[in-house]
Amino acid sequence: MSAQTATMDLMVSDVSRQRVRSVEDVSTEARAKDLVEALIQDLNLPKTNPGGQSLTYRALHRREARHLRPTERLGESVRTGDWLVLQPNVDAG
Repeated sequence: MSAQTATMDLMVSDVSRQRVRSVEDVSTEARAKDLVEALIQDLNLPKTNPGGQSLTYRALHRREARHLRPTERLGESVRTGDWLVLQPNVDAG
């Protein structure tokens, strides 16, 4: 008998909330960076800024008002029904 992996359902959007997705059956063992990478393509987010530099994205956990660490397992802090916002990482300067 194989152990089943726990899953959760999440809401995800871009910063403008023009692109919103309900994401189902996300493994609690998934890392934040893996989810972000998959959702960049699903939400059709730009990969470069207007100046041509590559963009990287992070997941803002709205309930906890903080960004998830890239290697953080989702089951450590995210719960079913939580909302994540994919934000481009902006380097000032």
